[in-house]
Amino acid sequence: MRTRKNRTLRRKNKRGTYKKYGEKPGKKWVTAIEAAQKTLRKTRSFEAAKQSLRRQALTNARKLFGSIGTI
Repeated sequence: MRTRKNRTLRRKNKRGTYKKYGEKPGKKWVTAIEAAQKTLRKTRSFEAAKQSLRRQALTNARKLFGSIGTI
């Protein structure tokens, strides 16, 4: 009986290991400003950063509201 109890405890601990290290399952949400800052650091170009900001903002809007066609 004792081994069965220990096995269930081990299984529970394995499921919650990501909480211990601060990791979260799934993809992180990327804000448009973060994307623009990352592009600016890489390319040193304001135009590329501006384009990246707009592209990420559109992607985030699609995630929230779905793909909407223009009339």
